[in-house]
Amino acid sequence: MDAEELLRRYASGERDFWGVNLSGADLSGANLYAADLNNAELSCANLNDATLFFASLSDANLSSASLVQANLNCAELSCANLSNADLCGAELNSAELSCANLSDAELLCAHLMHVKLNSANLSNAKLARASLWKANLTKSNLQNADLTNANLAEANLTEADLTNADLTNTNLGGADLTNARLDNANITGTILDSLPLNNGRFKNLKIDNIITWEHLSFRSKTEVKIAEELDKRDLLFFPNSAARLTTKKGRENKEPDFLVCYKTTKGFKWAILEVDGFYHTPERRVEEQERERDFERNGVRVYRFGAKKCYQETNKVVDEFLELLENQN
Repeated sequence: MDAEELLRRYASGERDFWGVNLSGADLSGANLYAADLNNAELSCANLNDATLFFASLSDANLSSASLVQANLNCAELSCANLSNADLCGAELNSAELSCANLSDAELLCAHLMHVKLNSANLSNAKLARASLWKANLTKSNLQNADLTNANLAEANLTEADLTNADLTNTNLGGADLTNARLDNANITGTILDSLPLNNGRFKNLKIDNIITWEHLSFRSKTEVKIAEELDKRDLLFFPNSAARLTTKKGRENKEPDFLVCYKTTKGFKWAILEVDGFYHTPERRVEEQERERDFERNGVRVYRFGAKKCYQETNKVVDEFLELLENQN
């Protein structure tokens, strides 16, 4: 079967093209909505601007295929071979790519929101400026991947391997990095509000925007000033460390800015001092309120203070925080 015959049969209503061999075929701009192309041989095929919305391509061979700006939203691509494929600007929102091979693939500016890439191979993939908001990348291989300026906000990167990955200016706000590996990764300019900086899981991180004080890591000078003030008062505190707790979803890791223990007149009390930095955006307020409720359901109250006040009136902020603990029920 050649490309012309495939398109003719598709136009007549046929959708089952399981195992078809169209290696090197020109299908640019083709409409193959909801077509069954499972196990198809499409290596080196030209699928630029093609419509593959809801198409089934499980176990298909798309190695070295060109899918520039193709529409693959909601497509089924589990276990597909997309190594060396060109997917620049492609739409892959809500697509299923579990266990797919995307090694050395070009995904610049691709749209991958809500995509399932768990256990996928993305080693050496180029994902600069790609949108991976709320993507599932559990146990994925992202070794040596280029994720500069990518949006990975709220992505699930549990047990992902980001060894040697370039995460320069990447948005990891709200991402789950539980047990992820970031050895030798470059996180210069990265938004890291959910990355537990002081849990010792990472080696040789390349960081320009992280400040070290007393062998602890902080995201800003403001956080360092709070730490210094807590230290002056001989308080027990845990900065930027992962906490294991029960949420509505089950057991999860959450990272507070400062978990503090204070001896009040009524005994020892624990609370969280949160610095509202640049990554605490209005868009994330609902999510952060739920996060606060998670901590409170586990017996720890969260108190927020503006970053400007924390920097300019550090003593006053800590005084207010300790007074709140003193009066806490």
